[in-house]
Amino acid sequence: MKLVSIFTSCLLLSMVSVCGGQNYPVYNAVYANPFLYNPATAANEETTLFVHHRQQWVGVQGAPVISAFSINSLIENRRYGLGVKVSSFQRGLLSTSDVSFAYAYGIPLNKTSQLYFGMSVGAITNTLDINNASDPNDPAFANYQDNNLQASGSFGVMYKSNNGLSFGLALPQLFAPSFLNQSFATFTPQPFDQAIASLGYRRKLEGKLATKKIRGMKTRVKGKEMVAPLEFYVLYRYAAYQESQFEIASKLNLTQSFWLGASYRQNYGIIGSAGFRMNRLSLGYFYELGSQPEAGFSQGSHEVFASLRLGEIKKFKRPAPVLRSTLVTAKTTQHHARFQNEADDPEKLLNAAAPPESKKVYYVVVRSFGEFPAADVYKNKLIAEKYNADIYYSPKDRKYHVHIYNTSKSSEAYEEVRNLKNYTKLKDARVLVVETETKK
Repeated sequence: MKLVSIFTSCLLLSMVSVCGGQNYPVYNAVYANPFLYNPATAANEETTLFVHHRQQWVGVQGAPVISAFSINSLIENRRYGLGVKVSSFQRGLLSTSDVSFAYAYGIPLNKTSQLYFGMSVGAITNTLDINNASDPNDPAFANYQDNNLQASGSFGVMYKSNNGLSFGLALPQLFAPSFLNQSFATFTPQPFDQAIASLGYRRKLEGKLATKKIRGMKTRVKGKEMVAPLEFYVLYRYAAYQESQFEIASKLNLTQSFWLGASYRQNYGIIGSAGFRMNRLSLGYFYELGSQPEAGFSQGSHEVFASLRLGEIKKFKRPAPVLRSTLVTAKTTQHHARFQNEADDPEKLLNAAAPPESKKVYYVVVRSFGEFPAADVYKNKLIAEKYNADIYYSPKDRKYHVHIYNTSKSSEAYEEVRNLKNYTKLKDARVLVVETETKK
């Protein structure tokens, strides 16, 4: 007990003395939840609820224990996101609780990348377990109790690209609270005394297109989105009043449901991790063997997290593109010489006996009907909304398909469908592939 008491007191003094350099918790799962340190990531496309717990130096009384809860999300079809984070940081006699609310706003740089700015504000409280102190009457404890409720805040910037690359910079203590130094005097660090820079690569792969027959008609269907097998992350923690620290991490997605990871933290050691995902639920575990005050002093450090994705993936609002289905098309008129007969054209006479050639036409269909009158009414409604609507009757399924665009290029048709779903109310738009026969 005497050894434990001495260790606890030393731990408290060390925390008090270095808090001007780095007083925020250090998590291993920052690449799973970067919102823990950068408020700019509040505008995440997935609404995700995270729960973290970290036990350092298991088996040692008074060792640091960190618990955190967070939820953040991009607002649907907007450029901003909101987030909430609650954390508890216990070390020795000192316990710190933090509650913060974050707001992030994104600026589209081009069609595939955006730049986010975020800020969080909240309050931080510090409580001291004087009853377990060796000298409860120490005046330093009284001074600390006078500063147990203060404002907290952070600021961050994050660049994200659809190719998987991200770069961030965060100031974790924008409104830095006051602490006690080794002389038990009040010390207030400045916002730029601490910073976290991050670089990451996590690429999402679009689902592959496959042709399926739906009610007798060929339709192109996209599969589920996937994550690339390899992910890489680099973090650099700058501290003005203690040694700065860099960290590198890699993650191997063996499948879309199971992953393994490893990271190295400067002057700290190697960290192993593993996790799995099942539908909307994800679990992760981290183990640190070498992060001990002395070899064999504890059973290592452990960290776990659980996340739950809520709702559907949100879409970032971008400038609306020009829809091909709303462009004014001029009908071409063929002029023929007076009394000219098409059958007299020698070239056409030669090609008349040629076998028919198969050709694919891609229709951007908005809705299908079993009766012509209903299809005609809907077509006229779309025309009134400035769409180039028309009707295609399919003998295969005996339906009247109202379409607003057709082309011989599949890329144009699928791009138009994506734009219609993202920027208009026509969420049911799809591509209908029709094979026609034309004479050579």
